[in-house]
Parts: sequence; structure tokens; C-alpha cells
Amino acid sequence: MNMIIACNKEEEAVKAIGVEVWGYNVGGAELEASIDTTIYRNFTTLPDKPVIFNKIYTFPFAIKEALLKIKDKTSGKEVFRQQLNLSGSERELFFPFVFINGNALKIESPVADPAANKMGFYIHYPQSEEALDIFLRNEAGQIAYIAQNVKPGTWIYAGYLPQEGFKDKSNSYDLCFTKTGTTDSWYFENIEAISKVGETGLLFPKGEETGLVRTYFVTPSALQLEVMRLFKRPKVQ
Repeated sequence: MNMIIACNKEEEAVKAIGVEVWGYNVGGAELEASIDTTIYRNFTTLPDKPVIFNKIYTFPFAIKEALLKIKDKTSGKEVFRQQLNLSGSERELFFPFVFINGNALKIESPVADPAANKMGFYIHYPQSEEALDIFLRNEAGQIAYIAQNVKPGTWIYAGYLPQEGFKDKSNSYDLCFTKTGTTDSWYFENIEAISKVGETGLLFPKGEETGLVRTYFVTPSALQLEVMRLFKRPKVQ
């Protein structure tokens, strides 16, 4: 998103900034976002749906900050607020937000390691306390483990370096979730279709990439597995 400046002799200069909120809304709340006095009524988030808010916010050049808020439309309760710095050099702002049954999930990204990649997962699956494994599987059936013996309902962070068979940036691999110690006992409701997902769009490390930090929120829906990235999409070089 590029900065927009439009002005003439009779109009005050206007700037623009991209604001993105990405995450998930678990429970019965319907969420609505606003920036200062601008309410985005066409961008509400329904219960048990991904939070995908991506808007260009325009403002007078002289304004230096604005307030991003998300509220529960039913109760009117404010559930998220973030002060936006409009005078800085960053023109694309990203914020992760996961709302679980009336409470915001605390999201903490691990410190980057220049020699590896840090992968973080939060598995929301209150139907089970059983542990699970997370791995990638390619077309040849090879497996690359990301994390094992993971407990749902907590954050898990693991180091990851792409292995042979999983480095090709032109390929998409299956991200799989199985009961610990197995490769075919599917974790979510024992159903394969909602226990794996293609990793295209999840921006997993490939090639010789190192130093990346990737955090995700994972929960099954009625029809598919939801894996939401909780980090800003890198700029294309």
C-alpha cells in the first residue's frame, strides 16, 4: 500500500495509511472495527469466523495519531484498542487479534534467531486435551516435523529449518495435525479434511531462509481447518 497525497489550493493535504488486523473470533460475539470516528460497518466479523480487516485510512496531513478500536456489537463492550502513529515512516500497520469467548488471547512472538526460524502455534480445540504433532508432508509422502507432543490451549514455539524435499518455493506442502506419535491418526475429530491444510499463503520458510518468526492460530471449523497468520505479510522484494 503506497502513501496517497492529494491536495490543491482549496483542499487540505490528505495522507493515507494501511491498517490490517488478522486473527480469529471464537464464540458468539459479532465484532465491529472503527478508526476514530470512522466505523466500518461493512467489515464486521461474525461469530466463529476469521478476523480479516484490511483498510486504507485517509486523514488530514496535520493529524499525528488515531485510535483503532474493535467492539462487541451486541454488548457494546470495547475488546481491542490500539493507538496508531500516523506521523511515522511506516505506512502499513499490522495487528494480530484473537478473541476467544469474550477474552483476547495474549499473543507474544518469540525473539528471532538469525540461525533458525521460530514457529509459534496456538491450538484451540477445547474438545480434547490430547497432545498432537505438527508436520509438513510433501507429494512424495516425506515428512518434516515442526513440533511434537504439543498441548492444545497453550502457545508452542519451535525452531525450524527447511529440509530437503521442503525447500522449493514453487511447491505447496500439506500442514498436518495428528495425534502424537502417529502420522495418520488425525487430530481434529479424527477427520483428515479438517486436520490438514495446504501451506500456501501461510508463508512458511523455504529455501535457505533463516531468521524468520511465524505465529499462527489454529482451530477447526465445520468445513475446514482454519490456520490464521498472526504476523505481518513481508514486502515482496
